[in-house]
Amino acid sequence: MEKPIAIRNKSYQIIGMLHLPSSKETKKFPCVILCHGFTGNKSESHFIFTRLARTLARSGISCLRFDFRGSGDSSDYFENMSLFTEIQDAIIVYHYLVKKRFINKEKIGVLGLSMGAIPAVYLASKYPVHSICLWSPVAFAPEIGKKIMTRRIKRKIEEHGKVYLAGSGFRIGKRFIDSLEKVNPLSYAIDVKGHSFVIHSRDDTSVDISHGLAYYKAFHKSSITRKIMILQKGRHTFVFEDAEKFVISETEKFFLKTLTT
Repeated sequence: MEKPIAIRNKSYQIIGMLHLPSSKETKKFPCVILCHGFTGNKSESHFIFTRLARTLARSGISCLRFDFRGSGDSSDYFENMSLFTEIQDAIIVYHYLVKKRFINKEKIGVLGLSMGAIPAVYLASKYPVHSICLWSPVAFAPEIGKKIMTRRIKRKIEEHGKVYLAGSGFRIGKRFIDSLEKVNPLSYAIDVKGHSFVIHSRDDTSVDISHGLAYYKAFHKSSITRKIMILQKGRHTFVFEDAEKFVISETEKFFLKTLTT
């Protein structure tokens, strides 16, 4: 079953899609929260989040994919988002889930793609998240800021508080740029106590594989188990058919092992 949801919080709402296994039994399901990347949405590139969620539901694991505020169908404008608002949204979604009678709050997983790794790893470090999977994750946020911040963009941000990213269709605000310097996701990663799994491609030109390796190293500190899988070919969002199928399959195996046994 796939159920659209709206989570209200003060003056805005978060829109998501909750995938539930088809089961006649009255039982509580494990659940995985999916955190999309920068400029992404709850379906993600080539609908990979939708495919993953449906795969997990068929295997008995519920899944909630949602739009961060300012993205997709959720409230607000993209230019008002920051890493801090995304962290807040992930926390709100977590609290929404654990209150549901059909969700096993002892078996919550989280997955973050690209910049979505940052709210995902924060959630896993501060709340009882049983397992975390990161796809092509951003670990060094200031590096991303340097890629974005040309002299022109920096000047526009200082003058107007926001700027249009030419060729992208998006406006970003000063609070997002500032948050890149203030958030250190690796400091969260060392406090993750559940199971961890990182997947990254060597040919990722958006987020270098060094980011994924840094997370894998940081997870060594506290994780029950840690695992990394490196693809030779997949690019940032696993755009090749074989890569997509492989990543979804391996992610399914990971969550089945850590959330259902």
